[in-house]
Amino acid sequence: MLLKGGQICGDYLLAWNRGILGAYVRLAGADAFRLRHHTRYGKEHLVKVKKAFGQNPIWTLLDDDAGGDAEKWKTAPSLYLFTHACDRMRPISHGGTGVAIPSYTIPVTSEQKEKLYCWERVYFYHDRIWLNCGALEIASCREMASPDSSLSKQGRELCGIIEAATKRPTYYYLQRYWARPKGEEKRKCPGCGGAWNTEWMGVPTRLFHQFEFLCKNCRLVSHLGVSTDGGRYARIGE
Repeated sequence: MLLKGGQICGDYLLAWNRGILGAYVRLAGADAFRLRHHTRYGKEHLVKVKKAFGQNPIWTLLDDDAGGDAEKWKTAPSLYLFTHACDRMRPISHGGTGVAIPSYTIPVTSEQKEKLYCWERVYFYHDRIWLNCGALEIASCREMASPDSSLSKQGRELCGIIEAATKRPTYYYLQRYWARPKGEEKRKCPGCGGAWNTEWMGVPTRLFHQFEFLCKNCRLVSHLGVSTDGGRYARIGE
């Protein structure tokens, strides 16, 4: 339930040590385990844990560089939704700094946080399939790169939910790997067909969140493709 609530990230380890059952987890924020951040499902399961063990869990922060509070969405001029196969902290990021914002801090319902977690896991596995270059490589690429794929539709719906809750423009990231040999920088927004290139076009020192493509109308962001060897695959997502 802590995973589904966005309070912990990635894998976790359960281990017995001197008769004590310990769960080693990566917190999304230094205070993520606090009761006030639990979803209603988390609170229900906490009652079951207390009944089974006779007490509430005892939390010990082991990180020697835990830092302070998590990045605040309230300071963000915008947000964007993105994750990948090696990610353990997203899927919501600060549009001004690119820093991950824990989803447990977003003021949405318990059900919506679970939907966000499920979308994140599905995206994670699509990216792993694509990176492994197996039989479903192209199919998984289409899911991540096309604005009207099943994966993207779910993600864009979540962007709308997050934007409504935070009152911050929330963009959906479209993966772009294969590029056209000519005219890549002039391609149109795949959502509305309008121009969407930004001032970051061609800037060699840009950071990830400084997107070369951004459509305010469709709430879509993307980058220039990095490989011109894909041939017809450059059409994916256009």
